[in-house]
Amino acid sequence: MSASLSNQEIEDKYFLLGKMEILNILNDLVHRREPVSVYFNGGQEFILTMLLAARSDGLVFDMGGDERANKLLAMSDYCVFMAFPDGIRVQFSATDPSRFSWGDDDAFWVPLPDRVVRMQRRDDYRNVLPLVNALKVKLANDDGVCLCNWDLHDLSVSGFGALMDGEPKVKLGEAIAHVIISLSDKKRLDCMGVVRHITMLDRHGKGRYRVGVQFMNLPHVMEVAIQRYIIKIEYERHKLLAK
Repeated sequence: MSASLSNQEIEDKYFLLGKMEILNILNDLVHRREPVSVYFNGGQEFILTMLLAARSDGLVFDMGGDERANKLLAMSDYCVFMAFPDGIRVQFSATDPSRFSWGDDDAFWVPLPDRVVRMQRRDDYRNVLPLVNALKVKLANDDGVCLCNWDLHDLSVSGFGALMDGEPKVKLGEAIAHVIISLSDKKRLDCMGVVRHITMLDRHGKGRYRVGVQFMNLPHVMEVAIQRYIIKIEYERHKLLAK
């Protein structure tokens, strides 16, 4: 997804806001018995579940297989749901999951979300990252020689955007042998990439540029790590807005 889309364009293209639309897409997940991941505690914990019912008063979903995770989810105040029916990403957030009896079994209940993100196979919502303690990306050649070291502006499972002063030392379409991002002390991304766009934003001074790089052959484990990092950032942002 282009990082230059306005908030309104993002809402028009990706967000389902109508109650009937939301109920339709959630009930489709119910009928499909589609696996759904529920992330919480800043993306550090998750359960794999299925939606059981979507009604105007709320959403019911099954318990996860890990009782420890179920107990932690019941104590959390915010969670993010993610599913991929037919390769299409469906994502939404909810607050205050509560455990209750559903027939003869236990289940979880959350209020019906007021918006659902629905993205086609090749679309990715790029999460704008915090400026304080900005995440770094290092580009290196086959020999491990550093080509540049930038602050990340946005990140998704398909690639990243970076802002910089001065003309970047890469070219449009250039293949990068190593794109290296340390998401945490234990999670380090290292994959190939391709420079997809270079845009001059400001001609004053040294000139300000935006560069977009697409990940190539990104391992699935790193896709999950990126998704968890993004969910963690969104969780922290949500907590700040709630204050």
